[in-house]
Amino acid sequence: MTRTALAVSGAATAWVHARLALPSRTARVVHGGRDAVYVDDGGVCLGLLSRDAVAVPCGVRTILDELPEATGDAIIGDGRFVLDGIEVAVTRLFDAHVPVVESLPRIEVVSDELPSQALALLAQGDPRAVLLLLGRGSGLTPVGDDVLCGWLAGRRALGATVEPIASEVRRLAPTRTTLLSTTLLECASRGEVIPQLREVLSHRCSLDPLLAVGHTSGLGLALGLSLAA
Repeated sequence: MTRTALAVSGAATAWVHARLALPSRTARVVHGGRDAVYVDDGGVCLGLLSRDAVAVPCGVRTILDELPEATGDAIIGDGRFVLDGIEVAVTRLFDAHVPVVESLPRIEVVSDELPSQALALLAQGDPRAVLLLLGRGSGLTPVGDDVLCGWLAGRRALGATVEPIASEVRRLAPTRTTLLSTTLLECASRGEVIPQLREVLSHRCSLDPLLAVGHTSGLGLALGLSLAA
């Protein structure tokens, strides 16, 4: 007897919505937790998120208190994200793009996990920084990757070029860091980021909510933003 999937509404960016509109296919689960499940969609990381998860721009947000344990592959496509008895359809779009700003907020943060040489090179827009930062640090999104994301997002907000840093990230990231980081770096290069970073750029909140994201992710994003100035 086939179990009927629980139908749930979700919210996503236009980019995620477009990927889910493609024909149905299997996507391997690469990380599972109560707040977020991430899958490999042909080399791109897509996430299914609970209400309390960090609202990454490559994820589908839901109002679920927690997600089911991922016991097998997900099915995505034809407008759906199906995982262990839950079928999520995107019924609302949200904008994750950074606002256009004339200047970046003054931020003073430091990280003892990263080489000062790499940070100095990134502040100069030197692509040699990418090799020194990619994949450095622990977690699904190493702090070096978060710094690069913050830099890319800050430059997008200023309307400034992200090259040649973005090209070097695209070249190296698939073999030097996690699938989630690789996807988030690509999102940042388009100017798509988490809400906490958008709020800082809009000068609508203090730095504290951003710094509270993850173990070092928020700090890395803030540090990258400061270097983008």
